[in-house]
Amino acid sequence: MTHDGSIGPRASRRAHVSPAIDGRARQEPRGPVALACLVVVLTLAAPAWAQTPPSPTPADGVWTGRTDSGGSACASLEVRITIESGLLDGTATEPDSGLPQVQGKRGEKLPVPPALWQLNGRVGANGVIDIIGLRSMKDRDRQRSRWSGRAGAGTLSVAETDGPCRRSATLARGR
Repeated sequence: MTHDGSIGPRASRRAHVSPAIDGRARQEPRGPVALACLVVVLTLAAPAWAQTPPSPTPADGVWTGRTDSGGSACASLEVRITIESGLLDGTATEPDSGLPQVQGKRGEKLPVPPALWQLNGRVGANGVIDIIGLRSMKDRDRQRSRWSGRAGAGTLSVAETDGPCRRSATLARGR
């Protein structure tokens, strides 16, 4: 004890400082609570760790081909599809028409730019194919189409079931 009645110089300074200002918060026993939280987190995460990656399907690979025109107002499409573990991703483009049909800024005639379709879908275990197609071009309306088909031994047969043109194609394995 010091001559002024306090316990010591350090104790007197700390007596007037709150634990939040001092930087020393009161420590509660965390052992049981922390252990319970860890058990809950591990229990919830275990099914995610136990999942196996999707297995390859016979349809996996790159497929290419060309659709028919599907009508007088529709052009044929160059189709390229990639399938991995049954998930399908691809594109379809209209080849250059070659005929000047669009007027440029200076009045010149320009060819219509080819449209690009985004294709996304899946191949079921039974070989049934479901595809959603979306085309979005500047100065053109957004179009949506639906395709369905079947995966065979060496080909994919797809047809537009809902959309502007009702095109169909048989695709072969490509590179």
